[in-house]
Amino acid sequence: MSTILSIYASISGLSMLIRTVLNEMIPRGMRDLIAESFSGFFATYFSSDFTFIIEDRWQAVENETFRAVEVYLPTKVGPSTKSLLLGTNDTNNIFAPPKPGIPVDVKVVDFFQGMRFEWTLREKEAKKYYHQQKKYFQLKCKNNYREQVMQSYLPHISKTAAAILNNRETLNIYTYDSGDSMWESTVFKHPATFDTLAMDPDLKKFIIEDLDLFVQRKDYFQSVGRAWKRGYLLYGPPGTGKSTLVAAIANYLRFNIYDLQLQGVRNDAQLRRILTSTTNRSILLIEDIDCSTKSSRSRDRNKNPKEKDDDDDDEGGDQLDNKLSFDPGVTLSEVAQQLMKRDEPQVALQSLIEFISMKEAEMVEKNEAKKDEQEVIKEEVEKQDGKQSKILTTSAYLS
Repeated sequence: MSTILSIYASISGLSMLIRTVLNEMIPRGMRDLIAESFSGFFATYFSSDFTFIIEDRWQAVENETFRAVEVYLPTKVGPSTKSLLLGTNDTNNIFAPPKPGIPVDVKVVDFFQGMRFEWTLREKEAKKYYHQQKKYFQLKCKNNYREQVMQSYLPHISKTAAAILNNRETLNIYTYDSGDSMWESTVFKHPATFDTLAMDPDLKKFIIEDLDLFVQRKDYFQSVGRAWKRGYLLYGPPGTGKSTLVAAIANYLRFNIYDLQLQGVRNDAQLRRILTSTTNRSILLIEDIDCSTKSSRSRDRNKNPKEKDDDDDDEGGDQLDNKLSFDPGVTLSEVAQQLMKRDEPQVALQSLIEFISMKEAEMVEKNEAKKDEQEVIKEEVEKQDGKQSKILTTSAYLS
């Protein structure tokens, strides 16, 4: 036993001597470079681990995989997790239970089909000024798990996150902060539902069926090369229930709301950046869209020549007007939406014919109402002219 201790003491003393000599002779930067080279060498040839990187943005838009992992991981916090992020954005209820989140540089271990996965949230400075921080998830696993991760594990995370979002108790409403170039959220609470909404029963049924059809046909939209989105134009005087209908749709679909004021958008480049920063399964609400023409022309006048040269795809206010202008008749977009509602060609064409007939009936009704209104105005003008003639005649007689 004493021989083993003496050998251990000799080796320890020798290693400390070598370390002291190396520290004195080799600069710190050179030592770090050598250590990094050896670490990379052993990690490449002797390590059996593989690392996936999932950034928060992918090709200039929000990364839906990152969002799915962000929703999924808080449900997998276990004893191996050293810390947990807690918070709530419900400013109207101080007793609201906090929601869990994953802090930066904290490891979360997950098991799936007997495989072990280690997640870590990282953060670094963004290169572009309008993104404050750039976040990404780091997934470490065995090298031979790579195929299972792509084919089974990540799809499982996406499906689980979608189920969590569909059953979420609270919704958020986002408003865009032009100063910080980011969306700010707060809890959205509105009691409006389709059960409490005062609306024509047939129209209400049509909207609900249209929403259900839209949600169910996401894969079909993708198969025909169409973006998975649905648009509604709500018009009418203030207080007629436009915002209430949007709230009812959000509560029915369990979608968050992004409230955008076009008057605060400087140019088309900023508009594209704002729209691409929204997440999937959400509602983009553009209020007072009839004021967009004036604001877009104002942005065009305020744009300097340098900005015009830099934005090759921006053509000023006219381009935005074309995007947001609506024709009272049947548009190509409406035709495409009608045809995509059914798989069978005959049924789709019949639905399109019925839709066009309905639009034509609406146009005839509007024209007749406008004609009747013009006749009423004409009769009122003639009556006023007759009264004015009598007054003038009487006045002339009295004088």
